[in-house]
Amino acid sequence: MREIPFGRPIIHDEEKKEVLDALSGHILTHGPRVRKFEKSFTDFVGGGHSLAVASCTAALHLAYFYLGTGPGDEVIVPAQTHTATAHAVELWGGKPVFIDSEMETGNIDIDLIENSITVNTKAISVVHYLGMPVDMKKIRIIAKRHNLFVVEDCALAIGSYFNDIHAGLHGDVGCFSFYPVKHMTTGEGGMLVTKHKEIAEKINRQRAFGIDRQITERKVPGVYDIGMLGFNYRMSEIQAALGIEQLKTFEWFFKNS
Repeated sequence: MREIPFGRPIIHDEEKKEVLDALSGHILTHGPRVRKFEKSFTDFVGGGHSLAVASCTAALHLAYFYLGTGPGDEVIVPAQTHTATAHAVELWGGKPVFIDSEMETGNIDIDLIENSITVNTKAISVVHYLGMPVDMKKIRIIAKRHNLFVVEDCALAIGSYFNDIHAGLHGDVGCFSFYPVKHMTTGEGGMLVTKHKEIAEKINRQRAFGIDRQITERKVPGVYDIGMLGFNYRMSEIQAALGIEQLKTFEWFFKNS
């Protein structure tokens, strides 16, 4: 019987070399490779601010933490998606309100959204299913009409565009996955992107314990303040080293997969 793997990441020699170089260094987190990966990802998607995190789920979790989602709040969520899309809402006590998906695309049925919006609705979560971009122009119109935050789940949408704008840069926050079966991988890992500087600055702190100064920003080692609640949702230098090289070969992989 022929064994067909669910997904098998393609790792080249250059990725292996860069990972070994990262392991040979004395900085394994908060280092230059993560910053380089973030810069490269920003260039790849064509703008905004990129924040490397531990997973796409972590990015989603941070998005709702930033938004202040809590008990009594509702978030519009597509019925066809990975469980993390809904869990990220529920982990803060919010309620995911599921909307059926279109037969043709697998994406959320936009025509059904407004009938499910209530006074408790705080955000709309869209998933670009299997990389097929949602009509974000329609989503933005609805969100503006009801003053709603928009979270784009881009776990499968790296390289996807709608109206010449990369997925993740249409809403308020976009969340990407680098799990091994995705188009590119960092082993585990994710990226949060946003067009909004104030969102990026706050989530940048929240992903690392709420610390107000990263290692490179401290004049005296170990001297910093905790100005807000936060998490340990950072990406390591090892993951970033892999991600930098994977991103370089993404176009080749995308065309040949």
